[in-house]
Amino acid sequence: MDKDTKKEIEKLARMVSDGFTETNKKIDDFRDEVDARFEQVDGRLGGIDDRLDHTNARLLVIERDIAEIRAHFVYRNEFEDLMGRVQYLEKKMGVKSGK
Repeated sequence: MDKDTKKEIEKLARMVSDGFTETNKKIDDFRDEVDARFEQVDGRLGGIDDRLDHTNARLLVIERDIAEIRAHFVYRNEFEDLMGRVQYLEKKMGVKSGK
């Protein structure tokens, strides 16, 4: 192999090596950028988790309050029926209405 061919092959080898080095650097930079973005997303998801936990706690309180209301709840038609019965009994017994 003559000197010019050898120099040309070495030049091409350096170019290929430089190309691989540059490609590796670009991949590393991209990986760093992706990692940074994932860290941002993780932080935002952590905030969302905290808000969901708070919302779940509030919903549990509301559910307990509704259960308490249901325990003491009387339907209007039942109440009116009972009021009519009480009024009838008060009339029959000659008792003044407490109303």
